[in-house]
Amino acid sequence: MHIGRIFITAVCLLTGLVACQNGKEKELLTIPMDVQDVQELTLSTITRESRSIHLELTDQSLLSDMIRRVLYSEDYIVVFDRKNKLPILFDGNGKFLRTIGSIGQGPGEIASLSDIAADFDRELLYVLTTGKILCYNFQGEFLKETSFRPRYLYFVDGNLLSIAENFRKGEEKINECMLYFMDDGLQVKDSLLLHSIRDPRMAWIHPYTDFVTHSEGNTYQYYFELNPEPFLRDTLYTLKGNKLYPDLRIDYGTTGLNAKGERELYLCNIYRSSRYVFSAYVLAHNNTHWLSCYDLKTGERYAMENGFTDDINGSGIVRIRPLTTNSEQYYYIYYPEDSHEEDNPVLCIGTLKQ
Repeated sequence: MHIGRIFITAVCLLTGLVACQNGKEKELLTIPMDVQDVQELTLSTITRESRSIHLELTDQSLLSDMIRRVLYSEDYIVVFDRKNKLPILFDGNGKFLRTIGSIGQGPGEIASLSDIAADFDRELLYVLTTGKILCYNFQGEFLKETSFRPRYLYFVDGNLLSIAENFRKGEEKINECMLYFMDDGLQVKDSLLLHSIRDPRMAWIHPYTDFVTHSEGNTYQYYFELNPEPFLRDTLYTLKGNKLYPDLRIDYGTTGLNAKGERELYLCNIYRSSRYVFSAYVLAHNNTHWLSCYDLKTGERYAMENGFTDDINGSGIVRIRPLTTNSEQYYYIYYPEDSHEEDNPVLCIGTLKQ
């Protein structure tokens, strides 16, 4: 018995030691940021390669200044423009191919375009419209649909994901944010509660939608803020299977507080590449929009009002967005100085340094 107790104790001590070592290995990466330390950042500083694609102008492919999402591969480009009622498909060089779908409220028709996601390997486009998700092939043929009402769509690492906000009314109002995993039949096969807010006071609306991204075998998810809450949702998570694990957090210290100690910084998004961590936030006291960038390799940090300085194409200040299927790349839209009002904008695809 005595020997047995000694053996069990030794095993427990060894297990505890391993757990401590694992705990150190999994210590959450914390990135210090200071909103008062304003430094401009040029795109060439973080960019390894850049490609400008002139999107062909036709009667069906006229784009506005309200482009909500761009999906990109070497062979295809899909654009969701809020002033266009249908998704627009170009080839990889910007040649217009076709619009996808038809306008209406019947089966296979798009009533109001809300979001898009693409499976480039199988050449499938998923379209979120009023109360349903539709699937087309890149030839424009309608394949299937399902009655469902999420807010965002993503196709990353071979998986169709959607994010929905569900409002439950009762004695206490509750706003639930859910991540849904969809199968090939557009049915929900699993779900994950992202967060729940009791008695929400107001909806926190902002233009950022890139809450699920994929990079080098990892899928990341940010718990975006549905409401101006008293605490800061400052953590980016890794999605493994149907579970989320903390990947890193951004520590703004007290720089996100006003003189009275009240919170005035509201995070809109966090995403990352293998080398850089990006965030977008609003400062409430003057309603200004900011982007930050942290270099994991050098430890340098930048905070920029409105966006990055485009010294590659000379288009001024731009807000870059990640390609959700590969956040080692970003995109933005710009109009060249010699362009005319009837010209389409230019799509710039940048590849980040590693």
